[in-house]
Amino acid sequence: MPCSIPRSPAFALALAGLLAACTKAPEPEPLVPGLAAALADLPAVVVEQGGETLRMERAGPHWRLPEAAWRADRRWLQPLLLGLAEARCDEPRTADPGRFARIGVDWPPAAEASPGAAFARPTARIRLAVAGREWAVVVGHPHPRGGTYVRVEGAAHSCLSFTDLRLPARPGEWLDPRLWQWPPSELRTLSVEDPGQPPLRLVQREGRFLPEGALLALSPLPDALAAAASAPRQQGLRPRSELEPATGEAAPVRRLRLEHVDGRRYGLALYREGARIWAVVEEAPEAERDEFARRAFELPPDVATPLLTALDALRG
Repeated sequence: MPCSIPRSPAFALALAGLLAACTKAPEPEPLVPGLAAALADLPAVVVEQGGETLRMERAGPHWRLPEAAWRADRRWLQPLLLGLAEARCDEPRTADPGRFARIGVDWPPAAEASPGAAFARPTARIRLAVAGREWAVVVGHPHPRGGTYVRVEGAAHSCLSFTDLRLPARPGEWLDPRLWQWPPSELRTLSVEDPGQPPLRLVQREGRFLPEGALLALSPLPDALAAAASAPRQQGLRPRSELEPATGEAAPVRRLRLEHVDGRRYGLALYREGARIWAVVEEAPEAERDEFARRAFELPPDVATPLLTALDALRG
């Protein structure tokens, strides 16, 4: 006698639920369709953050900010663009504009966040063009368990994307902080010149820096100065023409002259403005001169302090 299977309504509902659970849900659409394919040739991206608008344009392998006449920091920009290319609306969230601020996707922000909150949860609006269409994506707060709240302008609702989209805390951090960078071992000589004093020339010997003519390295301070000079960083830019009126000084408090092992030469002049130290690049290889010519660079304390080590301390 053949076996029969009950066909009760309860069984039918359970079977339907089981089949629905086994059916794979369709993958969400990308936030910006076509961006992944267009990424290699994307000509420009505009970032609005903290009341500033930063346009970044591709320049060969680099990105530049034309208005600042400086390089963009690829360590922020490249991961963000790659993240946007793979980001999807993994979980739809609120469509109520009155609730956008709670997850950081209102734009412009209804109120400026406190300084502490700005460091913890910066937000921004990213604008770019893909296949002739303009896109604007508001990158909101990170989710505590990973992912980012986002909103594509013109979409029906906001989203939680499982992709981590990270932003710098301040708009100025989109600019490449590095003036140049190489290992101190590639620095052949370093001349330190203070007004009214004979120059001090530091040379490298067996991996240590010491005053020319000295037999032994008696202090780590020349090594610290050489390390800072080999990789100086900026934390703010201003037009070079504003430097003298701001500091009240026509002459720098110190000049540094560097010679790389491959023959490149750099000259750095340091100016003091209260507690702030500004640097001007007075000499650079021809290929790099234009980007240094119009700018003065504010140095962070961990760079400025070793660069201004007293001559007597350097002599040991």
